[in-house]
Amino acid sequence: MKRLVAYYSLTGNTEEAAKKIAKALDADLLRLETIKDMPKSFAARMIVGGGQVAFKHIPKLKPIDVDIDSYDEIVLGSPIWNSKGVPAVNAFLTDKTAATKVTSLFFSSGGGKVQKGLNAITKLLPNLKYTVSLLDRKHEDSRDNDAKIEGFINSLKS
Repeated sequence: MKRLVAYYSLTGNTEEAAKKIAKALDADLLRLETIKDMPKSFAARMIVGGGQVAFKHIPKLKPIDVDIDSYDEIVLGSPIWNSKGVPAVNAFLTDKTAATKVTSLFFSSGGGKVQKGLNAITKLLPNLKYTVSLLDRKHEDSRDNDAKIEGFINSLKS
C-alpha cells in the first residue's frame, strides 16, 4: 500500500508527529504550506489565524509536488485552532480526491478541546477510520503523545 502523510504545522508540533508516523509507515511526507505565510509574532498569529478560522478563509496553497492519485491512502495531520480545523488543511481538502483518500487523521491542540474541530474536519472525510488527538509539546500531558502515536500507527498497520 502506498501512503502519504500530509500535514500542516505552524509551530512544529504536528510536523514532529508527521515525521514519526511517516517513518514508521514507510510513507511519503507532504508539508502543506500556504502561499502567504503567517506572521512571526504569537499575538499576530492569534489574530490572523483566529480571523481566518472564524471567517472560514480558504487560503491558496503552495504547489503540491506529488501526484495525489498515485497514493492508496492519505494520513492527514492538522493542528486545531480555536476549536476548529485550520484553513490550510481545509484548502487541501477542497480536492475531493485527496479528501476521499484520507483514512486517518492525527491532530494536535494546545488545550485538548478538540471535539468541535474534529467534527468540522471529519465531515469532509468520507473514508475516515482512525483518529488520534495529541497535545502541544508544552502541555503537561504531552508526555503521552508518543504512546498515542504508537497506538495510532499500530491501528494503521493492522
